[in-house]
Amino acid sequence: APSVTYMTEPPSTQNGPALSFLVSKLMACLHQLEQFQVKVHDLPGSSGGSSRGGNALKFFTTHQLKCQLQRHPACTTLKQWKGGPVKIDPLALVQAIEKYLLVRGFGKTREGADEDLSDDDNSDEEMEEQMASIMISATSMRHRLEFLIGDHVLPYNMTVYQAVKQYVCHGGTEVGDFSDGDTDTPFGNTSIWVQTHTIWYRPAVEQEENTATSPKKTKAESKGSKSSKKKDQRSGSPVIQPVLQNFLTDKLPNVTVQDSSLETVALLRVLHALNRHWSSMYDVSFLPSIVLPHSEFVSSKLTAKASRQLQDPLIIMTGNLPSWLPEIGQAAPFLFPFDTRQMLFFATTFDRDRAVLRLQQDQAGESSTHDSERVGPRLDRKRREVSRKDVLKQAEKVMEDLGGTTSARAMLEIHYENEVGTGLGPTLEFYALVSKELQRTDLELWRGDSIAATSPADPNMKVDYTQSPCGLFPLPLHRTAKAAHVNKVKIKFKFLGKFMAKALMDSRMLDLPLSLIFYKWILGQENSLTSSDLFHVDRVLARSFQQLENIVHQKKRICSDRSLTEEGRKQALSNLNMDGCSLEDLDLYFVLPGAENIELCKGGRDTQVTVDNLEEYLQLVLQWSLVEGISRQFDAFREGFETLFPLTTLQCFYPEELEQLFCGNSADVWDVRMLIDCCRPDHGYTHDSQAVKFLFEVLSNYTNSEQRDFLQFVTGSPRLPVGGFRSLNPPLTIVRKQPEGSDEPDSYLPSVMTCVNYLKLPDYSSIEIMRERLRTATREGQLSFHLS
Repeated sequence: APSVTYMTEPPSTQNGPALSFLVSKLMACLHQLEQFQVKVHDLPGSSGGSSRGGNALKFFTTHQLKCQLQRHPACTTLKQWKGGPVKIDPLALVQAIEKYLLVRGFGKTREGADEDLSDDDNSDEEMEEQMASIMISATSMRHRLEFLIGDHVLPYNMTVYQAVKQYVCHGGTEVGDFSDGDTDTPFGNTSIWVQTHTIWYRPAVEQEENTATSPKKTKAESKGSKSSKKKDQRSGSPVIQPVLQNFLTDKLPNVTVQDSSLETVALLRVLHALNRHWSSMYDVSFLPSIVLPHSEFVSSKLTAKASRQLQDPLIIMTGNLPSWLPEIGQAAPFLFPFDTRQMLFFATTFDRDRAVLRLQQDQAGESSTHDSERVGPRLDRKRREVSRKDVLKQAEKVMEDLGGTTSARAMLEIHYENEVGTGLGPTLEFYALVSKELQRTDLELWRGDSIAATSPADPNMKVDYTQSPCGLFPLPLHRTAKAAHVNKVKIKFKFLGKFMAKALMDSRMLDLPLSLIFYKWILGQENSLTSSDLFHVDRVLARSFQQLENIVHQKKRICSDRSLTEEGRKQALSNLNMDGCSLEDLDLYFVLPGAENIELCKGGRDTQVTVDNLEEYLQLVLQWSLVEGISRQFDAFREGFETLFPLTTLQCFYPEELEQLFCGNSADVWDVRMLIDCCRPDHGYTHDSQAVKFLFEVLSNYTNSEQRDFLQFVTGSPRLPVGGFRSLNPPLTIVRKQPEGSDEPDSYLPSVMTCVNYLKLPDYSSIEIMRERLRTATREGQLSFHLS
């Protein structure tokens, strides 16, 4: 890879049209060359996408595969299965068979296993029922058994249905790969569901735990590596790794598929990186970011293929996406818009049930809703009761209980003590309340200003919360900080990691305004942070930093000016100043601005900043503000997050997109036309009803704060999901609230059913009364869930 060359003069940004022309020509070349396969199956008796999902779910939840488990002929060290044929859920993974056998003692290898009869053989009925109920997700467990059909070793994350379709022969002819659907129905040949299929088992070959990532290091090597890293960071000025270095290659990373368009995609990847990070090549800070908008790099053809593929329910349920899609999605995510990458993320990161559930939500419509209720995916739900007092401490306990894979896989539902409300509303509010509690100033987690505000748990109490116009970013920790304080902070960040991962798994929105640099850390970009990133952490510090950095640039120009005499050079350097003040007058020392207890180097309190050491001072300020001072917090965050799934799965997103992924939509324009399209009047109301027109008029004039209060009241969360009102599932439904007896509608407040986004709205006589009643309800009708 070529190295990055730094330039001292800012470039001209007039090359946008030329770059746009080049990108458009390469995109046309990509569309002509690419031959990426799309596997789509038209299910019998269906036409629309939503009913296809329902038909497929119904079929697979009412059919099972009959399999005979047999010890491999070459194996004599395992017990022989004597339980007869077992009925297996077709969407169970191959590793579910391993779990089924291991819990029955078939994983122990020993001599004389031929004579060892099982004492715990179950009846056929028991085994059929238990096997059909085992649905576990792919994990990084150490496997003790491996399975074969014929001579083919089965991947552990392959569904049993795929394995049977791909490797079992019928009448001497192999059924063929799942993608061959011209002569075979998507549900397979009838004989697949009638015949008994033999699956062999034998001891698995021993493998290193981390062979998929990197060779294991010895303890001494690991210790040496860590100490070397610390030494590099703490001795002298740190070296920032150029962000462009990883992109200037002629090959796509981790792409195994073959296609004639890959060289074109690789070149587009380089151009996209140059467009995004061009300012990093110049020794001038705080330059504009991109030249071309992201949309110019989106491939309409590949997006159409990906969307069609990701909306095929049979492909999603069997986890049989063509390999090109996740590989290109990771290596060149810019080719797809955010919505497509989000669909891909849910289809490939979590268990199949979650992927199907997400597909149904994306295909939200009346038919899909009914289908999902009737034959929805088998996703366990784990309900936890919490008190509204000290909700953060209880949330930590709830997340701690999600330690095991099985427990973490279940959908978390929250129920509050002494309240009858259950389901979606209380759960969404739980995530919002905990998000707010994590911003408390007394936790000492974030840098920013302390603002007193009403506690969401007690309207009569004021609590100090940390706020920052740049978003929340961790307070730096001194290397000699007290161990008790460091551990307290690390515990909170470990919890935050697990809390955010669980929210994303369950499609719950957080209400946590994090800095863009926090999201860069999540994506592992901390070693390429530059001074321009300071504006997303501390704007006051960034402005001062920029002025001081300008002095460094002036010094470099003076030192490289050969026309100056030695005396003239000294005079020019002595005249350098910041707003008329010399560096000596600024009285700066090698301590972290805003945290004078943190020395940037040994003896930093006594080392004054001068023209000669200014550049080193700025590098250390940058390193301690963005990397060194908060590395322990992010190590804890990463540890908590990855108890549920790897952070590397987020690499298909860009830092500025992660807030939308975790926190949903916060900038939706609520106009009347959008509300008409997205909301559903029912049970006494239509779009022509006066009350509905009043409501849309009131909502369209709401401020951001009023929008948050209304959403909290109706849905339980102050934020809408990605996509705004259009993605709210179920959609906001407005029904007529009938007064009792001779009472007037104007005397009633609106009420809600948060679990289904139901607004019960009286037929008010005027828009002014409706506006006032809604204001009262949204302010006072929160923090409890009761019958209405």
